[in-house]
Amino acid sequence: MKMTKEHIDTINELLAEHGEALTAFYDEGIRYGMKWGVVFTAIGVGIGASINYVSYKIKNAKSDKEIES
Repeated sequence: MKMTKEHIDTINELLAEHGEALTAFYDEGIRYGMKWGVVFTAIGVGIGASINYVSYKIKNAKSDKEIES
């Protein structure tokens, strides 16, 4: 969803009255997003590393069989 000029005007009005609460809400959202971003990135890197390791072992096993033949 893209913010319209009306959305921006509404936010600006809310900032005048509830600036602290909106800032806290924003900070919490950023912190939550960073936390889960790090978690999912770590999971993705772990899966990728595992796939690379297994494919490396398979290639080495195939090349060892070819050398023996």
